[in-house]
Amino acid sequence: MKILITGGQGFLGSYLVDYLANKGQEVIVFDKLAHDVSGDITSRKDVRTVFEKYGPFDTVYHLASAMPDKVVSNDVTWKTNVHGTINVVSEAVKNKAKSFVFTSSNVTYGIPKELPVTEETQLHPLEVYGKSKAQAEAELAKFAGQINIQIFRCPVITGVGRLGLQAILFEFISENRNVYTLGDGSNKYQFVDAQDVCQALEKASHMLGFDIYTIGGDGVMTIKEVYKKLIEAAGSRSKVIPLPAFLTLGVLAFLDRFNISPLGVYQYSMLGRSLYMDTTKIKKKLKWKPKKTNAQSFIENYEWYVKHKGTFTEVGSGKASNNKSLPKMKIFKLLKFLS
Repeated sequence: MKILITGGQGFLGSYLVDYLANKGQEVIVFDKLAHDVSGDITSRKDVRTVFEKYGPFDTVYHLASAMPDKVVSNDVTWKTNVHGTINVVSEAVKNKAKSFVFTSSNVTYGIPKELPVTEETQLHPLEVYGKSKAQAEAELAKFAGQINIQIFRCPVITGVGRLGLQAILFEFISENRNVYTLGDGSNKYQFVDAQDVCQALEKASHMLGFDIYTIGGDGVMTIKEVYKKLIEAAGSRSKVIPLPAFLTLGVLAFLDRFNISPLGVYQYSMLGRSLYMDTTKIKKKLKWKPKKTNAQSFIENYEWYVKHKGTFTEVGSGKASNNKSLPKMKIFKLLKFLS
């Protein structure tokens, strides 16, 4: 099979490239940082060129996205995630690709009223990233019947090599600093390992029609439990310190307003809340089951982080995708000093 992966230089994209190549599939990577084909999904010309020069493709995995990391503007986020998606799916249809697999996000749910969320749970995104992903889903639905489309609403994808905001947690623990929960840390937040996501995406590429899946790892734990397991595995002297939820939320909102915190609206809004998915549908329809629990994935990534600490580039350097880079810690440098 001949495959196109947009965003193939990103964290999940890198995993998917290796996963499919090991299955003997010919993979073309389209990415701003790509060695195969360098280009921008917001450019209809760039997208058209990759299809005309390297196609036809059996499957298009559309992973490219502007992330909620405070590096790009809201306008760029919307243009990338919505108009970029329209560009890619339009060319996929025009060039008769068989299937189109898209990674959306659990941020589209906002703060759900009931848990676990399912594919039928109403979307209420809080900020531009979530809204752009929800709109991208709506745009893809317009192409139903013209190409097989499978959409995944993913939680935070972790695993070996994931940095981003997780790197802040790892830095604190590796230096025996205290780590903090919003409230008592009893909220459950689901993650999923990149290798497990790759398996699901590949399975979905063979499905007919239009469908949406919620995906997540098993063994969902409270944030406090995840932190404690990670601290124990690291042999760290860090302690888990609860912070008063209402007061801390106000402080984080203030810090975000003046752009001196690495956390955006969605991240600090969900720090003390639970969010986890019902994975019944994906397990039944795709015959998929995650191999790694949330705790296992975090511990493996932490061990990798410690071995490679000091070699990472910072977000915005242009040398690596944002999820494979260190975030700008901003006010968290002071928090670390006080911890």
